[in-house]
Parts: sequence; C-alpha cells; structure tokens
Amino acid sequence: MPSAPSNRLLLLAAAATAALAAAALGLLAPVPAALAAESTAPAAELKFADAAASRAEYDRVVAPFFNAHCVACHDEKKPKGDLQVMALDPDLKKSTEAARWVTLAEKLSSGEMPPKGKPRPDPTAVEAVTRWLKAEMKRSGKHVAKREAYANGNVVPHEELFGPGAGATPLDVAPQVRRVSPQIYAAAIGDLAKGASNIGQPFSPAGKSAFKDMGAPKVDEPVTAQLIGNALAIVERQTAFKVEDGKVKAIGFTPKEFMALLDPAAPPTDAQVAAAIDKQFDLVLRRKPTADERARFVAFARKNMADAGQTVGARYALAAVFLLPEAVFRLEVGAGPADAHGRVRLTGREVAFAVGYALTDRGPDQALLAAADKGELDTADGVAGHVRRMIDDPKLQKPRVLRFFREYFGYEQATEVFKDTKAASFHDARTLVEDTDRLVEYVLEQDKDVLYELLTTNKSFVAYKSAAKTKKERVDALAKFEREKAANPEKFKTKKPQLPGRSVYEAYGLGDFPDQQPAELPADRRAGILTQPAWLVAWSKADDNDAIHRGKWVRERLLGGVVPDIPITVDAQLPNTPEHTLRTRMNVTRQEYCWKCHQLMNNVGLSFEAYDHLGRDRTTETVVDPDATLKNVDKKGKPLGTVTREVPVDSAGVIDLVGDRSLDGQKTRDAVDMVRKLARSERVEQVFVRHAFRYWAGRNESPGDAASLQAAHKAYKASGGSMKALITALLTSDSFLYRVPAQKS
Repeated sequence: MPSAPSNRLLLLAAAATAALAAAALGLLAPVPAALAAESTAPAAELKFADAAASRAEYDRVVAPFFNAHCVACHDEKKPKGDLQVMALDPDLKKSTEAARWVTLAEKLSSGEMPPKGKPRPDPTAVEAVTRWLKAEMKRSGKHVAKREAYANGNVVPHEELFGPGAGATPLDVAPQVRRVSPQIYAAAIGDLAKGASNIGQPFSPAGKSAFKDMGAPKVDEPVTAQLIGNALAIVERQTAFKVEDGKVKAIGFTPKEFMALLDPAAPPTDAQVAAAIDKQFDLVLRRKPTADERARFVAFARKNMADAGQTVGARYALAAVFLLPEAVFRLEVGAGPADAHGRVRLTGREVAFAVGYALTDRGPDQALLAAADKGELDTADGVAGHVRRMIDDPKLQKPRVLRFFREYFGYEQATEVFKDTKAASFHDARTLVEDTDRLVEYVLEQDKDVLYELLTTNKSFVAYKSAAKTKKERVDALAKFEREKAANPEKFKTKKPQLPGRSVYEAYGLGDFPDQQPAELPADRRAGILTQPAWLVAWSKADDNDAIHRGKWVRERLLGGVVPDIPITVDAQLPNTPEHTLRTRMNVTRQEYCWKCHQLMNNVGLSFEAYDHLGRDRTTETVVDPDATLKNVDKKGKPLGTVTREVPVDSAGVIDLVGDRSLDGQKTRDAVDMVRKLARSERVEQVFVRHAFRYWAGRNESPGDAASLQAAHKAYKASGGSMKALITALLTSDSFLYRVPAQKS
C-alpha cells in the first residue's frame, strides 16, 4: 500500500478541508475575539447610477455623521486643520477635493478622528461613510489612493513617558493575540517537517510598523488555505510508511505512536488514538491535551476515519492540531483573579513562551517549560533568572537580538536597493550587511555603552568573512601576472591584472583589505552604524543619496519625532536637474506647504552628504556641467556626451525641533559630528529604549507603560549601557507580564 493517499482519497481530503478548519478553529477551541473580528464579512458594495443617487445617500448617511461628530471642530467659524466638513463638495465629478475626502475617510477608519477624549462613533456609521465615498469615487471616475498609515509609537509625547510626573498612569495593555513571525513559523515547521519541500510560508511581516512582528495578526482565506495545506503536508511527512511482507514500517522519523494508526489490518483502539493525539500535542504545542481536548480529538479522529478511511482520517485528526489557535498565534491573555490595579498576570506557560520567543525563534527551552510547571516564573525575579540564563548561554542561538538591531537601524535593506554593480565593481550589499551584523555582535560581546558605541565607534569589519582569503588570492594573482609580464613584456604591454573578488574595502575608504579585524577607520570620517556603508546604501536610491529618508530615520529613531505621511496630493519628486547638487535640488522642499514636514528631515539628513550613495566618504559631488556639455561636440557638431564637474560637498546641518535644550540649535559639521553629539544625549538613549520596548512587547508604548520604560532605562544606565540588562528589564516589566482585561459592563 503506498504511503501517499490515492487520487480518490485526495478528493475526499479536499472535500473535508472546510470541516477540518471549522473543527480545528471553531469546535475544538474557542477563537479569540480579536481574531473573530478579522473574519467579519464586509458590507455590500454601493453603486450610484447618477449624482442624484449619490447625493441622496450623502444626505442620509454622511451629513448626519458630520453634524454628530465633526462640525464641533470643523465648522466655518474656526475650522481646525483648515477643514470645513460641511463645505466639502460631495459631487466629486465637479470637486477638486477628492484627496481631502480620502484623507478624512482614512482618519475616521483609523480612529485618529474624532480625537482622543471625544465620543467614539459607531463603527458601522464610519463604515457607511467610507462606503459612500468609495461608491462616489467610482461614479466620478476618481481613484481612491488608500495609504497604509505608518504605525509610529512616537505619537505619545516623550514627556508623558520620561518627563516629570510620568509613570503615574496605570498600566492599560489589553490581552494580546500576537502574530507568529515568518521566522518562528519556519523554525517550527523545519523541526516538524524535517526536510519536506512542499511547505509554503503563510505569514508575512507587518506593514509600515516600526518592527516586523508588530501589529495584530490577520488570517484571511489565502493564509488559512496555506496553513491547512501545510498541516496536511507535514502530517503526511510525519506518517510516512511502507508495507513490506505484509507489515507496516515507518519511513524516516514517523513516531511509534502514529504507526498504530496506519495499519489497515489492525484498527487502532481508543487508547492508541489518544496516545497519538497526545504525541502530536507534545510535538506541536509542547504540552499534553486536557481531558476534554483528548476526548474531542479522539471523537474527531473516529469520525474522519469512518468518512475517509483509516489513514486519511488519522492524518486529518493529527493535522487539526496544527490549526488550533494556540499553534497559529501567540496568546498572551493572562489568567486568575485581577489584582488591586485590575491587572491579571500571564500564566507561567504564557511567560515561558513570551520569553522564549523574545530571544529565539524556537520558543521556550525545556528549562523554561519546567520552570513554568514549578511556578518559578510567577515572580519577576524568577523570570529574570531565566532571561539571564538564556542570554548568557553561548550555545543558545538568540537571533531575535541581532534582528532587533537590523530592524532598528534598517541596514539590512541594503540588499534591496538596486545598484549598477558593473559601474561599482566593489559594491557587494550582502557583504556590507554581514560586516555591520558582525560589528553589532562585536559591540554586544563587550556589552558596555552599547548604543553609544554603535553610534560612535570607528571600528569596522571589512569583508570579514572573505578578506583574508581574497587578499591572498589577489596577491597570488598579481604575482602570477608580474611573472608572465616579465617573461613576455610585449604581450602584456597593454594588459592589466584581473584580480579575483570585489574590492569591498573601497566602500570603507580603504586602499586594501585590512590585516586585522575589526579595522580602525579614520575617526574624523566614520562613526558607528550611521556611517557604515550598509546603512548608507540602505537609505539611498539606485544612483543617488536620499537625504530625506536618512533624515527621517534620525528624526524618528534617535530624536523620537513624528514625520507625517506624504499628503496624497503631493508629487514627492525632486527636480530632475543633474547640474545641481542634491542640497540645491532639495530647496524645492522649502516651500511653505512642504517645509512643515521637511524641516524635520532635511537639516539632519543633509549631514550625510559627506558620503555617496555607495557608502564612500567624499568631499566633492559630481554634477553635470551644462556649458561644457553643450560645447562637447565633434567637428560635425554631433554631441559627444555629458561633461561633469566636481563641486565641494556641503554636509553642514543643525539639530533642531527636538524639544530638548541640550540638543536644540546645535550646528553640525557633518554626520560624524552630528552622531557624536546625539550619542551623548539622554533623550536619544530614552528613544532607543522606547524602540526596544516596541520590538520586545510587539506593540507601541502608551502612557501606562511609562513606569516600565523608566525602569528599563534606569537598568540600562545603572549597568553601564548593558543590552543584557535592558532586555532583562523589559522582559520582567509589568508591561510585559501583566494584562488588563476589559471591564464588563
């Protein structure tokens, strides 16, 4: 008998897929409310035959909504944001205000408007407004340019978290259903499927959040279909068998508990089915099923076996375990009675998984699970002991720590920025990212003044994985070339040596691969991650610098500011005038309408003009010389090509609009000067702690997290800038360990 199902059984399996999903996600365990909301069917789409029909719906739905929720702030007397909602023309075929309509709808849908403290409108009423707008846009032939808002936690004023009096607001974090990251899923499936090639990745990173694991999980039909397909493929791998001499034998790693379900000549007993269910729970969920779960799964298996045959039925029962909410999501809800502050603590098992996934992609180790069973994780001190144990264990892989710095600095994006590698034979983005990874690891190994060192060190790794080998190969190739040239000088008169490997050292301003790693770069030209070629390339364009996005990064990730999204009506393009420097071309952003946002980015971003888009330091910028180009013709007047010239680089900047007297108004000579000034700032240190909090908590901070943030910052400072101490403080904070359930009305 073949180990794979026959075509007939595959058809039966396909027909049973819906029942499997319903049983696993509905009948066998309750679906968390946060997930159930994702599956709500949208209202039917509106269509308007003419302007009169649209106006009738506007009068019925939109105008009453505005009167109830908007005119108090947006009337004709003192319209906030220069917006009079009742003055907006609802006939978008005639109106030029489509962009304002879309922006308004986005702010309503996101909950940004009405503002905090004002009565919240009924979600169905908001949906009715947006339905009208979509239908009217379609009728008028306009396009709804929906944008995904940048989920920036900096919207909470810094003073509410670290200022005088901050910390008095009680914790208000609700029970969380966290996403399973692609890395977590891949690690789990890799352990369970053991080499299966037909497993797809159902999850993708979050959208425009600060970190990829933030945001509420969403499971739509494609994700569900992939999860079901994966579950069946994994179980088929888990239950691979063959029949030899009338006996069923395992193929590969099939557990003995599963083998009892696969012999058609020996139908399994209920005890054997239960043992197989127990084994699958242990493999997938790292726990035993409850008595009720076991009974329901045994009944489910029996029904499947009766409907689809013993082998397929058993496989579907085992696959259902992969679709339980606990296997698909990270549930952090807490249990037990609330304390005096209305908080409930995460269970020991929830703490074990939260801590395990905070550091690794494989979740808790056996010591953490055993600690949960013994009650050792019921106190902050107990949790701290295990966090330190895991952090200090050199054999335990902790990819989540390095991943934080990759995502915080964003230098990993260098591999996604196209560069013409023929024109820049030294450019190797993957090697640049690896070098910066190694620099981060090097600083973490010292674990002293981590942020300061990452922002200011002039040490760098330069093609550290291949430098020694490539250098030797180049020396050998050059020696061979010289020998051949000496033997036949005429033949080699015009030839140049072809040296193996890329000259990555050029990106660092060096003339050769360094003999020692990390290398010491000129201290007046390089200072930390923000002057690493990987970071500079990551925040660049294909063939030019990107001072605007470099400045946006500094404003948000170091200064804790908020740069608003680009308005829909703005064509965010700089003039195509190659005869001018980037700084000159950016003068267009000084127009009043643009400068409101660009003043937050330009002054700090232009400091990085001391480097080119490939990460090399420079003192001049190449621009087109229009006069010389015009004269560059042959005897017949045919143009011979563009002529360029070098102009001095202006990398001066100023740190402003921070709200911190120690920083505001400081002029900077270049990026090195700027980052060294920022690295000494306590505010910058606190903003770094805020970002670390977001990464490990999986959410943006709120005023109720102020006490946890202050305690984490205090631990970081008291330890001399230890990242280990900061992570330990975050993972043992009340914000990490407690939840506040919604009060029942």
